[in-house]
Amino acid sequence: MNTIYYLGPPETFTEQAAKNFANILDSKTTDASTLVQQPNLTKTITAVTLPEQFAVMPYYNLIEGLIQETLDLLVEHRLTIYAARQIPVQFALGGFLPKEHDDALTVYSHPKALAQCTVFLQRHYPTAILRETPSTAQGVRQVAENRFGLAVARREALEKSGIPVLQDNIGNRQYSRQNYTEFLFAGTPENPVSHQLPTTKHRRTLIAVIPTVDRVGLLADILGQIAFFGINLLKIHSRPALTEVRGQEHAPQMFYLETDVAADSPELQLCIETLNMRLVKQGEIANHRVVRILGSYCLHTCT
Repeated sequence: MNTIYYLGPPETFTEQAAKNFANILDSKTTDASTLVQQPNLTKTITAVTLPEQFAVMPYYNLIEGLIQETLDLLVEHRLTIYAARQIPVQFALGGFLPKEHDDALTVYSHPKALAQCTVFLQRHYPTAILRETPSTAQGVRQVAENRFGLAVARREALEKSGIPVLQDNIGNRQYSRQNYTEFLFAGTPENPVSHQLPTTKHRRTLIAVIPTVDRVGLLADILGQIAFFGINLLKIHSRPALTEVRGQEHAPQMFYLETDVAADSPELQLCIETLNMRLVKQGEIANHRVVRILGSYCLHTCT
């Protein structure tokens, strides 16, 4: 039986992603997957220790960008990405408006949800007090219990708690596009689950580049090699190198790169070999691999 750990609580977009992945696995077996919520991303990752255990984590949001903690945890705990799913983020506003105009109006939600709905909230409730909660579901519970204030959450969560929906789809739009979040489905290395997941024509590969040299033009060198081998780059993120994955003499920066080629493609293999030679101090860290493949996977869109 498969167990899928996800960042809780229920009635969130992460749970929706976890259920989608569970439905895929369950269609290939007679056993139903078990979904287990976790209080944070670290516990979501560290709970995965066996081949039949998996983690579902948010990875990228159109408005907020890459989620660094997810990427760092994948590197530190050496899990492999097997699939990705893109889920539209549609927030609704629900709750109870004050009877008197002078009463303070409070809007509860997760800080990222509030940040992704700033245009609507500023336009319609410019004087409202924004209260951050650990999750959108917690904001819903706050309003449901007090029967006062507003909550930004999934419409389904508001309706399930008996909260009147005042406005649907209040999220900001980026470049005239509907907001979405990409979620990763990860497990232990060399997991047979890859044969149970649907595939598309195009695969993506996420790599971590951890140089042991530090010089002017380091990033330009990396991007130059990627361009030389004709690889299309989808996302790039730089951050200070993790102490858990660098030696004392390592360069202070590391890079996360998402490409639109499979991990076993000749061009990516040649590019990785070249980077492993160019970005390491010769003789100092003989066994260091500059490039780590975090996963090769297909991206599916859920409407």
